Amino acid sequence: MEMMAAANMGEKDMKWTTWPNFCRLQVFCMILAVLAILLLVHSFHQLEHLDHNTVSGLSWIRETGDQQSSSPTTNVTRKKYCGYEHQTLSKREQAEEESLLAAIKWATPPAERIPFIKSTDPAHSSFVILNAHVPFKVGNQLEVLVHMKDFQGKPKQYGGDYIQAKIHSPLLKAGAIGRIVDYQNGLYKVFFTLLWPGEVRVSVSLVHPSEGIQILQRLQEERPDRVYFKSLFRSGSTSETTVCNVCLPGELPVCNFTDLYTGEPWFCYKPRKLSCTSRISHAKGGYQKGLLSANESLFFQTYVCSYISLSHTHIFFKLM
Repeated sequence: MEMMAAANMGEKDMKWTTWPNFCRLQVFCMILAVLAILLLVHSFHQLEHLDHNTVSGLSWIRETGDQQSSSPTTNVTRKKYCGYEHQTLSKREQAEEESLLAAIKWATPPAERIPFIKSTDPAHSSFVILNAHVPFKVGNQLEVLVHMKDFQGKPKQYGGDYIQAKIHSPLLKAGAIGRIVDYQNGLYKVFFTLLWPGEVRVSVSLVHPSEGIQILQRLQEERPDRVYFKSLFRSGSTSETTVCNVCLPGELPVCNFTDLYTGEPWFCYKPRKLSCTSRISHAKGGYQKGLLSANESLFFQTYVCSYISLSHTHIFFKLM
């Protein structure tokens, strides 16, 4: 009897010992379940909010697109390439185009074809420092006047030369470019901001004379195909490569890849055995040769107009 009583007492003690452990495990599982539910609700709320923003954004895009497409359009006067029709632009697109064209507009010589001997000659041209008499400090402005002359030594009477000007200190490996003002009479003024102390040199280079730029502008208008491209067409084991451009001469059949939205023309010669839909790649092909005459080629050389060191004229600028 005593042994049975002791066993019953031990069993009761085990039950009382196990029960608190079971309760703790149950409470822990309930906490995990509550946290999982809260996380699920939070994720669902974020997803619903994201969907609302996405739909709102798509609606805004549709509304904006409808407004743009319904805006009045007008034809822009421009040169035709290979007889292609002008594309139609909205008023906003036309204003943007005119602004870009005005920004890159370049002065041209008074006559269509200028003899090479009357073009800008860097050997006869020169420049001077206008404010050389003042002591320079970091942050001051340096002004340089460039005077262009032709190969006969005569002053140029018009502008449009493409020049580059810089100040630099080779030992410090420092340099800066200048702001160039073209006075359209053969004179140019360059403004530099002095950014570091020490000896500084001024360099002015003639990249292209105005007469050469005139030739480049003519080529841009008359020969848009001067740079040509190629496309690869492939179907199974058969592949062909053809020339592509905005303008393709001849009577060969072509594939029309003109942009449906902008109206910009783009064509490739049609492969002999493959369809136009089999095009898989596009790459630059090269440059058309023989577009310039021997006389025109003289204008496209790299010139160095003049080169001096400020130390030769005892001009320095120092930190004060």
